[in-house]
Amino acid sequence: MTTSYILERQKDLKVHKQMMRAAEKAAIEKMEEEQDLRRAANEARIKAKVERIARGEPAPVKAAVSIEAPAAAEVKSSEEAPKPKAKSKVSFKKKSVVKEQDDAAEEGE
Repeated sequence: MTTSYILERQKDLKVHKQMMRAAEKAAIEKMEEEQDLRRAANEARIKAKVERIARGEPAPVKAAVSIEAPAAAEVKSSEEAPKPKAKSKVSFKKKSVVKEQDDAAEEGE
């Protein structure tokens, strides 16, 4: 026999899954509708282009947009301004390795 909280959890899970499936279905339908609209717009564009070519009209000229580069900023060099100091290099000295020498006298004691 199952307890009531397990049955409640199963019911909640079923409801949640149904809602998720409905949301997925709606998302898929929306995506398909957008694809149909894009496809129709593309076909209309191609159809208009084919008709224009058949009539012998030249392609429409897009307006040229001129973009001007911004003027270069003037570099002010003054002798009064101090130059930044270079960081000094940090050198590390190796520590000398001291080897222990065993005393023979200590071992025998």
